[in-house]
Amino acid sequence: MVRSPSAQRALLTAFAVLLAVGGAAFASTAGAQLAWQERDAVDFEPTGYEIVDGDQPTVRVTLAVSNPTGVGVTLTPSSFVVFEGSAAAENRLSVPRTARLAEASSDVRVSAGGTGTVTVVADLPPERLDRTRTALAEGRVVSSGTFRLTIRGRSDFVNV
Repeated sequence: MVRSPSAQRALLTAFAVLLAVGGAAFASTAGAQLAWQERDAVDFEPTGYEIVDGDQPTVRVTLAVSNPTGVGVTLTPSSFVVFEGSAAAENRLSVPRTARLAEASSDVRVSAGGTGTVTVVADLPPERLDRTRTALAEGRVVSSGTFRLTIRGRSDFVNV
């Protein structure tokens, strides 16, 4: 046992610093875990597919977004591809890395506890247009991709 008052003060100060550093580390870890759980709570569900004809045909995918968290989120498509049957490269219908929002802005905000709709547009190669029409008519179209989700000022990617 330490009997010197100066050594006791030094040990007490070191202990207080250790507690402060440990508390700060815990708070940072807990905040990151909370953001991760909130990000995973946001749900995306495709509700419709549509082909838009033109010089450069596109496919429009409408997604319902549910945000059960207590804070608003901002969404930006990162990658999004439409497939026939399953999400495999040989089943790809749309052109990778051409996905964009149909809305004029580059991102969509969904309020806390709210729902929203996001419409993503991706280019279709003309040679896959008939195959895409058939897959849509037969209900064999699936989509896959990632969105950048910003919540509480932190951004991460979520699979849809």
